[in-house]
Formats: sequence, structure tokens, C-alpha cells
Amino acid sequence: MPQYYIWTIGCQMNKAESERLGSYLEQLGYQPTPTAEEADLVVLNSCVVRQSAENRVINKLNALKSLKRLHPGLTLAVTGCLVDSEVDQLKNNFPQVDYFFEPGDCPQWLGKAELAQVLPQHPSPSTFVPIMQGCNNFCAYCIVPYRRGRERSRPVEEITGEVKELVHRGVKEVTLLGQNVDSYGHDLPNQPDLADLLTELNTIDGLARIRFLTNHPKDMSTKLIETIAYLDKVCEQISLPA
Repeated sequence: MPQYYIWTIGCQMNKAESERLGSYLEQLGYQPTPTAEEADLVVLNSCVVRQSAENRVINKLNALKSLKRLHPGLTLAVTGCLVDSEVDQLKNNFPQVDYFFEPGDCPQWLGKAELAQVLPQHPSPSTFVPIMQGCNNFCAYCIVPYRRGRERSRPVEEITGEVKELVHRGVKEVTLLGQNVDSYGHDLPNQPDLADLLTELNTIDGLARIRFLTNHPKDMSTKLIETIAYLDKVCEQISLPA
């Protein structure tokens, strides 16, 4: 039975996507292994938001060159924010890598699937739930819109159904994830917002706590603040960029 190893660095979204990617691989018959040396497939989920993180990714890729020489049959793939539209340049820089795929995607050579819709096989009592991707705020210091793209929200019904299933699997707390969760829903029909989503999730039996991040003060609304104060399951905690 083939084995996989996922190395993850960066934000909570990367951690959530690695967890779901692992579940997807297990559905395909792979088994996890704690070291890259034992794996048939190694995936690096990268981050380049800070230079220190990018340096660690590059160092890890260089370290895996020798492993590829020792095990020519090893498949090495890279995802996360290192991967942009200039894949040919990445292939030239890192010829030891077999596949590059964009953050939030499933590896296409293994089949087609929506990674956001792949539920964790063995979720912890506190679990991340991605609700949107991308950001429309092109802040001068941030690379996220160039790597994650424009904002794309998941429908309320889809998220609600997922959280209900996670609760059925033993989850007690969910953290809703997005690069800018405060602008959730503006791209959906009828434009539901984060307050509407929180109100819907608050009705789910068995769910004890709801958190969300990351926020942008530009998109914080009075309605959202009042909803946080009113709903009993929503933690009174707001994560803002420094």
C-alpha cells in the first residue's frame, strides 16, 4: 500500500488544506507515514508570506534532492503559496519536483476533487473549516492576492452541511477560515454575509463553539459585531492584522 508524507508550513489555511489533502489521499488508498524517507509521495505545502518561511521551503526542497536520488520512484509535489502561474520557472528552479499544484487544489494527476469539500477523516474536537479563498485587498506588504487569487466564498448551505457532518464525527468547535472572512459572501447570490453564516451555524445541535479568522478592519461591520455579542456559541474573539 503506498504511503504519503505531507510537510506543512504557514497559516491555519495551509494546515486545514493539508489535513483535507491527507484525507483525500487516504480515500485513494494511501497511508500516512511520519517521515519523508518512508513515503512514496511527499507533498510540501509551502508558505512565502514571510521571507523566513520561504527560506525554509527552499531549504526543504534542496534537502529532498538527495532523497530523490536515493529513491528515484519517489513522487515529490509542491503546493501552497510558493506556486503561482509561473510554473515553468519553478520547474527550472526545482527540477527534482514532479508536480506543482496551486493552493487549495487537489493534485490533478490523482483525479478531480474539490479539496474544500473533502472532510477530515479523523477530525479533532476543534477543527478548521475553510469558508472562502483569496483576498481583494491588495495591501502593499502582502502576497496573498497574487497567490490565492480574488475572493471566492463557499455557499452557506454547503458550509452548514459540512459542519453538521463534522459534529456527527465528534467535532465540538469549528474555526471558520479565510484570508479575509469579514468579506465573506459578497460574491454569492443574495450576498449573505459572515453574520448570516454565524447565525445559521449557531443553530446546529452539538456544536459548542464557533471561531473565525482572519479579519480585516475595513470589512468589519456593526451587524457582525452585534451578531458576535448576541450568539451564544460564537466566541468573543476577533483576530486583526497587526
